[in-house]
Amino acid sequence: MPSLLVDVGLLPLADLPYDEQLTRREELVRDALRRGHVATEIGTIVPSPRTTGARARVKLRVGPGGALGFNRPGTHTFVEVPLGELARPEVVEAAAALRGQLRNGEVEVRSDGEKVAIVLDVPPPGPIEGNVFAKGKVLSGHPRLRVLGLSVSPASFYQVNLEINERIVADVDAALQELAPTHLLDLYAGVGNLSARAIARGVPATLVEQDRSSAADAAYNLPTAEILTQDAGKWVPGRRFFDVALLDPPRAGAQGLLQKLVVTRPRAILYLSCDPVTLARDLRTVAGKGYSVARVQPYDMFPGTDHVESLAVLLRS
Repeated sequence: MPSLLVDVGLLPLADLPYDEQLTRREELVRDALRRGHVATEIGTIVPSPRTTGARARVKLRVGPGGALGFNRPGTHTFVEVPLGELARPEVVEAAAALRGQLRNGEVEVRSDGEKVAIVLDVPPPGPIEGNVFAKGKVLSGHPRLRVLGLSVSPASFYQVNLEINERIVADVDAALQELAPTHLLDLYAGVGNLSARAIARGVPATLVEQDRSSAADAAYNLPTAEILTQDAGKWVPGRRFFDVALLDPPRAGAQGLLQKLVVTRPRAILYLSCDPVTLARDLRTVAGKGYSVARVQPYDMFPGTDHVESLAVLLRS
């Protein structure tokens, strides 16, 4: 009998042994690159230290009686589900304390591993204890979090798996130390997650981020960097000199952007992807244009699902 989290589509693979899940996710990456005719070295998938309860952020719908849960896929049917397999213990505890205190809307419970913030899209009917943010206002406490030393506002994005994010940041920074960029371009930069360590070492950088909250956090976190609040997907080559680029686009990928970047001939491009299919598609578009895909490293950011995070390193031939 599948668990309720499997039944509602939140953790569709949760009933499989974790080793089988890893094999399946790694094969998803290999198959996507194979189908996309991308020849490269593919690393063994990095497992999540938390095989269950890995998520540091979870967005919940408020149901009847103030219960918190989700809609069944493709329906408006509300289901209250246990969160222990899905989210970190502190997130589960904070969500449980909210039960019955809200009337409608959605709530996101966010953690940085120690501190928990509550983000509401509808102001609550009464006071709520904790670090609470609603409709652009701090209602109580201090809902700003700290992720890998970076300040993250209640409306800003950060990676859902804290431990895997830390590993990815370390791997990206190791590559940047080896590449020793003269000027770094970080597209879809968020709060500065991938480039912060290089900037702290004195590497000049330009960060491009459309979301105003995340861009403001990046400016706060990285005062020596140039922060541009605009759509990274519409970046025009030649606006700034750079010799190494970072990309962390949404699931739709960065097909046109990657093609534009290679025109400017950077020495290397590091592309972090959450969808192997769009990653393979994008890498294929620059094949034969003076770049090789040196390696692709998968990470298990989302245990219990078919989603995979991958870091691709492109080097100028």
